[in-house]
Amino acid sequence: MSAATTAAYSPAASAAVPVALAAIAIFLVFGTHARYGGWNDTSRLAMVEAIVEHGRLYVDGTEMGRKSGDVCMIDGHYYSDKPPAVALMAVPVYAAEVARGLTFRSDLPRAYYWTTLLTIGATTWLGLLFLARFLGRIVPDPRWRALTLVAIGLGSLNTVYSVTFSNHPPSATALLTGTLLVWSWRRFGAGLPTLATGGLLVGTAATADHGAAFYLPFLLSYIGWPGAPRRGTAILTFGAVAAAPIAGYLGYAYVLSGSPLPLSLQPRLFEYPGSYFAASAGHLAGSSLPHASLSALLAYVWLCTFGTRGIFALTPVLLFVVIGMLRLTADRTYPWRAELGLVIAPTTALTAYYLATSDNPGGNSYGVRWFCLFIPLLYVFFADAYATLRSRAGRTAFWIAYAVSFPLAMIGARDPWLDPTPWGTGYAWIVVLRAHGWWR
Repeated sequence: MSAATTAAYSPAASAAVPVALAAIAIFLVFGTHARYGGWNDTSRLAMVEAIVEHGRLYVDGTEMGRKSGDVCMIDGHYYSDKPPAVALMAVPVYAAEVARGLTFRSDLPRAYYWTTLLTIGATTWLGLLFLARFLGRIVPDPRWRALTLVAIGLGSLNTVYSVTFSNHPPSATALLTGTLLVWSWRRFGAGLPTLATGGLLVGTAATADHGAAFYLPFLLSYIGWPGAPRRGTAILTFGAVAAAPIAGYLGYAYVLSGSPLPLSLQPRLFEYPGSYFAASAGHLAGSSLPHASLSALLAYVWLCTFGTRGIFALTPVLLFVVIGMLRLTADRTYPWRAELGLVIAPTTALTAYYLATSDNPGGNSYGVRWFCLFIPLLYVFFADAYATLRSRAGRTAFWIAYAVSFPLAMIGARDPWLDPTPWGTGYAWIVVLRAHGWWR
């Protein structure tokens, strides 16, 4: 165990975690938007509206469907091209609103706010609550647990999308919680029901964000690694439960389109008049290899990592976390080395896939929102990554990066879906400041 996680602390420090969770809850209540951001969220909400108000899946004639270009056409009807999991989560929330006379058509700001807060905000907070409890097993000092929670909830790219109707925070929460449940089964003696719940959550995450599927083979390898209890039964249990929501998702796509491929990966469904995606298959992330040359690929990698939309440019402390994690992989005495590999390997594969198969880092979104899926998983190793810093200069730089990450996240949360076209070029946070008259 690292020095950072075993340092002595006063009993008063035990209040740090509740205070951190309270601060994040306050941010979610007051920071959640009362206006839609763009095609991404309106596409999902159009499905919610169609199900609740019309009892169907196609979004023709819905208030939110008219506001979105993220739709495909099947048999003359428009459908959301998004994975349905997050929309289905919001159905009971919106149904309760409709029962009270609140609809997207009658009062869009209020309906958007409550649907977002009670679906995206609530699941984000509950995920952090679970993380806080889990970290008690591996990070004894509550101050470090609080610092970790605040870093994710208030100072990361996930902060930006927790206040708008985006699939990324719920899918990240499901992947995080499911992975930690598997970890608990393997290392802390939790039973098969815990493992099964983990499988259900990871499988569900894959139906909300396709990237979560990259973690399934690595989790199965971890479960079946020599030394694990009841390996055969465990693999069958986890695999069967994780496969259930994925099978349902593939069945949903097949019934609608005649193909089990996700709708967003079927370019033929976007070949209709006026479709933005018909012009270039490269706009459909994951469906092609759009880069014309190696130099174009490298330029895109820079854009998404350290450039104007870069994950490390917008959440600089995360660079220290990643470097620390890589250092820990070489430390054979590190107690959670296997779990470190369980996170690093699929995250690396997923990132390489995204960078190779996309030439558009999420439309007008602030930063590269796809990375939100695995950011909470990386922060599980936050305290131990810091402990790898031996010099005063390194630790000072860490805290500077930690502090800077908060205003960068809050700027993004102010306007996650801003169209940068009228505001010129530059780093994403500069564009937002310029759009709101705070930067010349």
